[in-house]
Amino acid sequence: MNEEKSANLQTTNTSTSTATERWSRPSRGMLKLNTDAALQNSSSSMGLGWVLRNDEGRFLACKNMCMHSNYTVKEAEALSVREALSWLLGIGMGNVEVEMDSQIVFNVLHSSSFSSSFGLLVDDVKELAATIGGVEFFYARWNANCATDTVARGAFLCQIVGSGFIHPRTSLLIVFDYDLMN
Repeated sequence: MNEEKSANLQTTNTSTSTATERWSRPSRGMLKLNTDAALQNSSSSMGLGWVLRNDEGRFLACKNMCMHSNYTVKEAEALSVREALSWLLGIGMGNVEVEMDSQIVFNVLHSSSFSSSFGLLVDDVKELAATIGGVEFFYARWNANCATDTVARGAFLCQIVGSGFIHPRTSLLIVFDYDLMN
């Protein structure tokens, strides 16, 4: 538990000036996988979502899922990264920049392991990243992750459910365009 406290302290001491303020394209030859989670306490459920784009910023795929369980915000965010990486491994893609809006999860991914349910989730994420290869983690503020937030929240409404490479709904296209213009 001391390691988890250390990761949380690291979060408060980390300079946020390096956090991405708006969505940006990945490095040339890389993909970008944005992840997010949304909690709905009234129904004890969470929506997980991720968006995959190429190095030109073009939409490749998105996926979301609704799960019924009681998780903390940091556990839900880590679970979203884990599920997104599992999906990416399943479709055989790598060389990806994974961007999340949870500074706690980002910091813990860059620290040593610790024993807790949250620590086990983080260890799963690290193991998947090593298996895939070419995975880099980045932290972005919420406003740089709007499209993925929309996908995660869409899991509650069953509006954007799909697997593999799907075509985004018109409402998502507006958010994707917003990301690229700002």
